[in-house]
Amino acid sequence: MKIITLFLLFFCAALPLHAEDFKNVKMLKDREPQLPTYEELVHLADHPHPAGILKHKVDKLFRSPFVSNQASRNGVEPRYPEDSRLGRFMRVMSWNIEKSLNLTQAIQAFTRPKDFALLIDTDRFPPGTPGYEKILYQRSLLNAADVIILEEMDWGVKRSGYRHSPKDLAEALNMNYAFAPAYLEIDKVNLGIEKFNNKDGSLNTDIAKMIEVDRAKYKGLFGSAVLSRYPILAVKAFPLIYQGYDWYEGEKNKYSLLEIARRKAAEGVFLEKLFREMKVGGRNFLRVDLYVPWLPEKRLTVINIHLEIKCLPEAREMQIREILNYIRDIRNPVVMMGDFNAAPADLSPTTVKREARRFLTNPSFWFSQLIRYATPQGATLDFGRITSNLTKNFQNPTAPDIPIIAPNNVYGLFKTIRDFRFNDGYAFDFRGNKNRSTNHKKKMLANSNERDRIGYRMTFTTERTIFQVIGKYRLDWAFVKGYITDPLDKQQTCRFAPHFGKTLEAMNDGLRERISDHHPNIVDIPFEEPRIKN
Repeated sequence: MKIITLFLLFFCAALPLHAEDFKNVKMLKDREPQLPTYEELVHLADHPHPAGILKHKVDKLFRSPFVSNQASRNGVEPRYPEDSRLGRFMRVMSWNIEKSLNLTQAIQAFTRPKDFALLIDTDRFPPGTPGYEKILYQRSLLNAADVIILEEMDWGVKRSGYRHSPKDLAEALNMNYAFAPAYLEIDKVNLGIEKFNNKDGSLNTDIAKMIEVDRAKYKGLFGSAVLSRYPILAVKAFPLIYQGYDWYEGEKNKYSLLEIARRKAAEGVFLEKLFREMKVGGRNFLRVDLYVPWLPEKRLTVINIHLEIKCLPEAREMQIREILNYIRDIRNPVVMMGDFNAAPADLSPTTVKREARRFLTNPSFWFSQLIRYATPQGATLDFGRITSNLTKNFQNPTAPDIPIIAPNNVYGLFKTIRDFRFNDGYAFDFRGNKNRSTNHKKKMLANSNERDRIGYRMTFTTERTIFQVIGKYRLDWAFVKGYITDPLDKQQTCRFAPHFGKTLEAMNDGLRERISDHHPNIVDIPFEEPRIKN
């Protein structure tokens, strides 16, 4: 009798769950905080630190995420992807969707394969060629994603057609969503109130018409979202204490001649246009807890990351330390993904004085001078050293930091995450296994983040690159906390550990117009010990 009972329990456990299994879940109630009016946004354009009622409204907006569990209430179930290697698994995807500029095309990629195929650049990838088929294959991988982590989501901004991007995408995919605004776009150009005069002082009506906005539709929200076919149990969001850059004061000031030259160079060399972006708000912490019945704890925590880009790497390291401190007490599995902006450069507006100070206080600069003047072939040796180090760091932001000789200022961010331990003793998974990674790579983080021939597959690309190196960065990353205590121990369990991390570069770069300047990333996480040997 006991054998029959055990068999029935095992058989039932192996069956997929259905919508009725979620009926008793205490899902978070839908909520939509009050938004500032257009007139209040205009006031913020001149008074970024308001008082009274407006201050309370703005503070509450940044701490009260928008939530919808409508899909789960309608009976939507996760896709429950399964294969012979992993068994039943969860596919998680992240994508910085570039200000939601091409949201219609993004929806086509997720939901309408035939329409998506029409976006492919068939001059470069004719139908039937391997390149064309690779684009379609990578697009098909989106189908199984039950959790989607998104950055740069607009709501009510003219550049993206005033769309409520999180809601529109969630409804198109029939998913629940949580959206946390990080900034309010209050640049006077975006608001349509900047005046542009001709040389004689008269109003330039052509420009005035071009920047005219629909005041009834303008909301000015910019932030991050998590979409899920699993019910949302809890959401928390708030601005980080350490910001790294002030998007109001830093953008308000007139640019120096050096900054103007840098922006002209970016447009000429990389085909990238850099615009003024005055905002109020700040980089934020976004946590979304999901009901996942296949986990022992029945709970998964998703941390959506979007660190500052207009700062030095040390500032991003401060931000990740702050975020890790907030999640230290979590005792269930965690997926931390998004745009870490793990680049060596500081894109904030610069001046000659600032750059001179950084050069003169940089030990590597003085080491270069020593090499150049102390040896007969000094200039050649130093050029080789700098070039090889730049290549090393651009291709592999996790490369070791060798002070002065071969520095890597980005390394500290990854070391901080690798050394971090939750209070339950578990760690983020940094492993790389030949049989658990894309391209059979074995080096660090290969299971969760796709590696290339050298370093990692890049996730951000400018319109034009130099030698396929400069202008390409690995900015977006995936980190998973499962049930391991040592981030690099390949002998520990692989249950709910990252597998086959992949960057979907082809499905984005192979289009006539890219959906985003970032490529999507996916990672597969098995609910049980997978059928793979190390």
